[in-house]
Amino acid sequence: MTVTERSRRRVDSELDRLREEYDSVEVVEKTREHPPAIYERDRERFAAGTLGGAGVWTTDEAGRVLLVRHDGESAWSDPGGKQEPGESLEATARREAREETGVDVELDGVRQAHRIEVRDAAGERPPVHRLIVVFDAEPVAGESRPREGEIAEVRWWRERPDELLYPELSEFPIPAAE
Repeated sequence: MTVTERSRRRVDSELDRLREEYDSVEVVEKTREHPPAIYERDRERFAAGTLGGAGVWTTDEAGRVLLVRHDGESAWSDPGGKQEPGESLEATARREAREETGVDVELDGVRQAHRIEVRDAAGERPPVHRLIVVFDAEPVAGESRPREGEIAEVRWWRERPDELLYPELSEFPIPAAE
């Protein structure tokens, strides 16, 4: 079985698990072309047993949403990052939220899943499928603060910022703005 088939099956299996646990899971299909070195990094991460990564769409009692702006970026996004070997996507989402924002979260659903076909821009290697899951969450402890050396700013938003890191964020709800 090829790496493309193995990675697609692993992603499909995880999506089935998420649907069973969280009922509804919206899936967005994406394709990314990476230079060979970056493609190889993703292929190696798959070989190490990871699926991709996870983040959180965290809403507080006032209806505000917790977003981060990475060092060197002007756009805002949900806190999140890469899955470590042996770690569930849920554990990844909670860990990344805590590391990037200082806030501990409780997950209460899946906002969206991105099934990504990673392609070698040189066209020399077969695609590898990855999965990024954005979980719905609520804060349970901690004070927001940026992770030094990675996150420039952490902020609770009542309205959507003008610049977003990826287009799907414009569809996610901000209850305080409604």
